[in-house]
Amino acid sequence: MMRGLKIAAVMFFAAAAFTTASAQLKIGFVNSEKIFTQFEGTRVAQEQFNREVARWEQEASRRTREITELRNQLEAQSLLLSADRRKTLEDSLRQMIITHERFLQEKFGQRGEVLTKNEELTRPILEKIQRIIDRIAADEQFDFIFDWRAGGLVFAKDAYDLTDRVLAQLARER
Repeated sequence: MMRGLKIAAVMFFAAAAFTTASAQLKIGFVNSEKIFTQFEGTRVAQEQFNREVARWEQEASRRTREITELRNQLEAQSLLLSADRRKTLEDSLRQMIITHERFLQEKFGQRGEVLTKNEELTRPILEKIQRIIDRIAADEQFDFIFDWRAGGLVFAKDAYDLTDRVLAQLARER
């Protein structure tokens, strides 16, 4: 809903600007999904990311197997084990579970290495795409360039930026 309002507002603004300077306004768009799927650099980064994640997933699976094996051993031998030996194995199992959960959080959690790695690999691609869009906009004198897939603005001439005017008005209305 909010995205639709933003798009409508931008389109309204563009239409209003178009009526006042009809021959001078130049609008374009890009399809970011198509750029990402067809750009070779994205494929290479995705393969590198997939290898790293697969390595972490294998490590997580190995740890899960070890925990399961120790748990099964403990259950199967619990009647035969001395109290001290059972306590040692239970403590070991508890520590393995804690370590495994910490590993999962570090790798796959909200601020985990998966997210960090993804950002690390995509940031240079996004910056390169933005530089190219900026260059095309400057060379061909576009006023606005939108992203077809995301519905967002990826380039606008500074002359259309109302941010400073809004900030100035907010300061006056204090």
